[in-house]
Amino acid sequence: MRYSKLLAACTVVAALSLVIFTAACHKNRTIAEDTGYAADQALSEQTFNDVQAISDQASGTTGNMSYRTTATTSGPCARVTHLGDSIIIDFGPSNCMCRDGRNRRGQIIVTYTGGGYANAGSVHTITFNNFYQNDNKITGFKRVTNMGNNSFGQPYFNIHIEGSVTHDGGGTVSTVWDRVRTQTEGAATTDISDDVYHITGSGTLTRANGTLVNINIATPLVVAESCRWIEAGTVTFSIGNKTRSLNYGDTPVCDDNAVLTIANGNTRNVVLP
Repeated sequence: MRYSKLLAACTVVAALSLVIFTAACHKNRTIAEDTGYAADQALSEQTFNDVQAISDQASGTTGNMSYRTTATTSGPCARVTHLGDSIIIDFGPSNCMCRDGRNRRGQIIVTYTGGGYANAGSVHTITFNNFYQNDNKITGFKRVTNMGNNSFGQPYFNIHIEGSVTHDGGGTVSTVWDRVRTQTEGAATTDISDDVYHITGSGTLTRANGTLVNINIATPLVVAESCRWIEAGTVTFSIGNKTRSLNYGDTPVCDDNAVLTIANGNTRNVVLP
């Protein structure tokens, strides 16, 4: 009888230990949150900012174009052709390392209506023909409406994006975003290297695994044409009933660092693409 009681007690202890161990494992799985949404947003945001900047530069260029001022290599990458109210930016069929350190191939196609490309009231739409950036395929469109100047005398643009980034290794991230792009510096010169924009807005991102993420720019994203990364601003992510945030910086600094705050309040460093 004593042996039976001892055996029963040991059985209970073993079962309880298993429950505690299982609960601990479950807790660890909960903490180990999949934070890929931050990388997906950062890559998509940067990609569609890049194609905008390329299109802006091409609007005043005919022939060869070396994109961007933060030179890491020299020599032209794209051939720019103006055909009526269209601009074809052709990087060729093979990767070319552009001056911002990103490989590109294929074509960006810009069509515009409402007078000149930079005229208030004009609309230009950016589409793609087998266009790749760092071997990620870019599809969809970005529509930009020139709204003229705001009450501070700053040029601003209403933007609608329905686009996708298909990773080289597989998996597609899709975005539906509305943005307001305000030029805060450089409007008085023709040198694009001194241009700085503040970007606001919201939208949704659908990850490769089907997860829908609601995105809101909580503080304006600062995009300087002299820097290859977003310099400042905060984006919030809503997944289910929980919110996360990605902070690119409180003051503009040209680096590839951002800080992600996940649902439980912990923070992680993110290296920007």
